[in-house]
Amino acid sequence: MYFSFLQIIKQLPFIRLIIPFIVGISLQIGISYTFDYYLLFAVLLIILLFIEFIKYNNRRYKLRFISGISINLLFLITGAWLVQVNTNDVFEYYEKEIIAEVLLSEQPVEKEKSFKTFAEINKLILNDSIYGSDKKIVIYFEKDSFAKKLNYGDKIIFKSRINEIKTSGNPYEFDYKQFLFRKGIVGQIYLRSANWKRTAEEQANSVFAFANKARNYLANIYRNNNIEGNEFAVLQALTLGDKSEIDEDVRQSYVASGAMHILAVSGLHVGIIYVLFNFFFRFFDKLKTKNYAYGKVLKAAILIIILWSFAIISGLSPSVSRAATMFTFVIIGRAMKRKINIYNSLAASAFILLLINPYQITNVGFQLSYAAVFAIVYFQPRILKIFVIKNKVIYYIWSLTAVSIAAQIGTIPITLFYFHVFPWYFMLTNIIVIPVATLIIYLAVALLLTSFIPAVSSFFAYILNLCIQFLNNSVSVIESLPYSFSENISFNTSDLIFSSLLVILFAAFISYKQVKTIYNILLILIIWLSCNTFSKAHNNSNNKLFVYNIKDISAINIIGEKNYLITSKNSFNKNTIKYGPLSNWQHLNKTNYIPVNISDSVYISNSIVKYKNFILSNSKKILIINNETQIRFQGNDKFNIDYIIISGNPEIKIKEVLELFNTETIIFDSSNKYYSVKEWEIECKNLNQNYHSVIDNGAFSKKLQ
Repeated sequence: MYFSFLQIIKQLPFIRLIIPFIVGISLQIGISYTFDYYLLFAVLLIILLFIEFIKYNNRRYKLRFISGISINLLFLITGAWLVQVNTNDVFEYYEKEIIAEVLLSEQPVEKEKSFKTFAEINKLILNDSIYGSDKKIVIYFEKDSFAKKLNYGDKIIFKSRINEIKTSGNPYEFDYKQFLFRKGIVGQIYLRSANWKRTAEEQANSVFAFANKARNYLANIYRNNNIEGNEFAVLQALTLGDKSEIDEDVRQSYVASGAMHILAVSGLHVGIIYVLFNFFFRFFDKLKTKNYAYGKVLKAAILIIILWSFAIISGLSPSVSRAATMFTFVIIGRAMKRKINIYNSLAASAFILLLINPYQITNVGFQLSYAAVFAIVYFQPRILKIFVIKNKVIYYIWSLTAVSIAAQIGTIPITLFYFHVFPWYFMLTNIIVIPVATLIIYLAVALLLTSFIPAVSSFFAYILNLCIQFLNNSVSVIESLPYSFSENISFNTSDLIFSSLLVILFAAFISYKQVKTIYNILLILIIWLSCNTFSKAHNNSNNKLFVYNIKDISAINIIGEKNYLITSKNSFNKNTIKYGPLSNWQHLNKTNYIPVNISDSVYISNSIVKYKNFILSNSKKILIINNETQIRFQGNDKFNIDYIIISGNPEIKIKEVLELFNTETIIFDSSNKYYSVKEWEIECKNLNQNYHSVIDNGAFSKKLQ
């Protein structure tokens, strides 16, 4: 099996090159090692010379494995170096009043209380000095008639302070700051109407400016043909890649039914466009001379232009860019009459995209797209052969089902790791949504092409509206079915690794059908189950204290055998849970929680006792000081407390607290006012008292042993 596998790999050069390349990128992102450029290029040069030396002095090439190792090392170092090149420098002007000229790099989007957009700083003025910059920031404009007229490419000048993007620091929560930083966005700012002025219009990159105008023009065609509400929002997402207007209930229906992937313009949509226009222009294949089939080359050029035009209009998102790149490789290969290996094409497209931006490897969409396509290419033909079906309609339904099953096999580890959700009716969903989504895209193209003929375009718009209504109703019905999806599934890094290994071994078994592979699968399963059992026992035996960072809310969490959330009465709802402790609970497999009011006196369990604002857990003593705390002691001895949590912005002085208690750490939770916390921090520094500000430093966590 392994020999056959190596033989296959040798025929796929981009697969061999991209593996060490991705390893280098991943290691650099995780370790953040700073390369000395001269040393880097010296190492690369030595590796290249060593490869040539081995080749020249070994005609039989007995030591070719050394050359192979050297080449892999070369691509590994190149991947790591690319990450360093694409990493932003530290921004030096936070919290300083500056005058800045910026270029709006996205069309402003209307929010509840503002207009949000991204902008690139051209230059800034600080202390009468002018500095150049290429950093990007998030801008929130105060809602008014002037902000509403802003467009992509406009230049504005403002006077204000750029703030650092804060992250909650809650365990395992999505790191929005890191996500933006990897896209070159280093700060955020809220601009009131009096603090900014537009100085020029539409000064941005002409390609993207055209794309923005085209998107607006096409969206207006939809509106002018009476496509509105949820139908318009879904159609705009399907064809223009804009999901900003999708209602939260509609979004949830698509997520729960397993159809969310069709709302993100990606390989599915690019593939539909490719199939449609490849069919339209098939007559070009007949154009040829005696020695040269110029028609195929001409068709290839037209198809590539169409695909990339669609990609530009869709906003050149990573998903549509990688799909267009992959299909470009396929189109060129077919035009050159070369047999296309889809695995090599996929690897080549990924290689090029990662060369442009190595941080795409951290993008969930990037990971899901490639996992899905690799799985579909490999598993779908094999699944299709399980049943021999002669009826064309039933065969079509089974082929769609096979695509859905294959995609789920490839993506389930990644989906569970990031989203902790699994839609059980995904096969039923895809049998319905993929044909309907395909029809919607074709009808949308027909509507856009006939928009100048009102009678014809109205007909297409009417049918289009019906199709989108059917699509929305279908996913809503599937979501409402009993047990339509499981959520809050605990799935950690180790689960991701073990499940991915199982998928690979399963693929190997299908190809080679060796008993040894079954033994390996069973071995991986045993190790996986053992690790999970040990982890669960370890988590249950050790109580952990968490103080979460949730704006204006006190959220104290003790997790051991059970999960106790100590907070103010009625301060939590579904969204506060979702954007606060939920990620941590999913990681620890403790999503069922017991709410406890801060002021209650309860005996929680054998290892946890709570009396009013005092908590005893595994011999660790915790005191919550808030506006309801009343403490009186007699005598001169201080009371020893391991952790003091100050909550609810009480009017206290740290000196007064330390006159009563000896404590390891004072914790200021996120229910306190920012300026009060700053005053307490100064007091702690003056008194040499250890402290932790949840607002400034993120959530606090500690084992209670």
